[in-house]
Amino acid sequence: MKLKPFALTFIGLSIAFASMPKAAQAASFSVIANGLDNPRNLAFGADGTLYFTESGKGGDGADGRCIPSPSAGYIPLCAGQNGYVGKITKDGTKTTILSSLTSLALSPSGEQAAGPADIKFDSKGNAYLLTGLAGDPSNRDTVLKSPDLGRLYKIDLVTGGLTPIADFAAYEAANNPDGTDIISNPYAFTIKDDIAYVVDGGGNSIYSVGLDGSGIQKVNSFPLDIVPRDKLEYPDLGGTDPNTLPVTQQSVPTGITVAPDGSLTVTEYTYFPYPEGEARVFKVDPLTLQPTVLADGFTQLTGAAYDPEGNLYVLQHINVSEWKAIQQGGIITGDISGSIIKIAPDGTRTTIWSGKGLEAASGLTFGPDGRLYTSNRARLAGTGEIVAIDPNATVPEPSVTFGLSAAALGAASMMKKRKPKEVVKKEVELV
Repeated sequence: MKLKPFALTFIGLSIAFASMPKAAQAASFSVIANGLDNPRNLAFGADGTLYFTESGKGGDGADGRCIPSPSAGYIPLCAGQNGYVGKITKDGTKTTILSSLTSLALSPSGEQAAGPADIKFDSKGNAYLLTGLAGDPSNRDTVLKSPDLGRLYKIDLVTGGLTPIADFAAYEAANNPDGTDIISNPYAFTIKDDIAYVVDGGGNSIYSVGLDGSGIQKVNSFPLDIVPRDKLEYPDLGGTDPNTLPVTQQSVPTGITVAPDGSLTVTEYTYFPYPEGEARVFKVDPLTLQPTVLADGFTQLTGAAYDPEGNLYVLQHINVSEWKAIQQGGIITGDISGSIIKIAPDGTRTTIWSGKGLEAASGLTFGPDGRLYTSNRARLAGTGEIVAIDPNATVPEPSVTFGLSAAALGAASMMKKRKPKEVVKKEVELV
């Protein structure tokens, strides 16, 4: 059984990209939009427009489109048609690109949705959409009646038309690349040249996909994270003997970006019981898809991005094992604060932001204004946000140098009616 998070989802309205005086930006955490349903990955177009995905909040199960969650104690995952893709221009104008897409989420909370998961652009400006699944792919077309899940599409941004590029759910069902349980949840992707690289957090795999119509070219799995059982901390499950609980050791890749040296950088979330300090960052050869560990010692990573100087930024979803802070079904019982950690080419690590409004976030990208953008409260329905943080204006915590070489990092060069969303923008000063 695969006990792990299956999705994390988004919608925004108004956004301010115009240059601000440096003093006004100093030490600020800006909420760009709120009231979102499971916000997920986002990307900027060449003209500075923000494009975003929202995995939605699933359905109520009245139509029978439900399956047991493999990662949340078999709570029902029910399908609904409220996934969304949209854009926000620099002047704050919001435009719908696609709506009423399939969303799969825990019922009735709408938590941890899978649906529209990521959007990216190739060098020619073509847009592509990734959809998640978070379950057994054999149920996708039958019980869920949702063949649009678990796929990569090319999007026509004018008409909203979708052209299928690859079907990861079908591939997982037929081939099971990692050799464990058959679960698929395409989570994020990046594009290098004319190839899309997709990480599947359910299948623990990475795919290379030809954007010329050639489809899936290669696939490889990520190595298990072998941690001795006696070093794992478990939640209190009513007297259940921890020795009887499954330990899958699976990787759960969640974030991917292209490094300055042309390799791929992939982050992982880790498996139940989500051991603290055990999440890894991988360097992946784009030709062979062979991963090697680039850095470790993190907790539940969900995003990665590089700045022009070659510094790597990684996003911790929650700073403690998720079961300590939030229960399945979205009940917050502890501190869901996350962090953004900067890793310099020489291996020096600096936490540029921890807590102070950053909570259970997923996805990380730089905007044209030099700020980092992420989807905040990304696993919750109705309270998600898009936030921006200036990495150069924050007050850093003490830095620690680990054994991570500059060579490892790479040389530094480089359709239903939707409820209205409230938009806010606020600055929170560090104390």
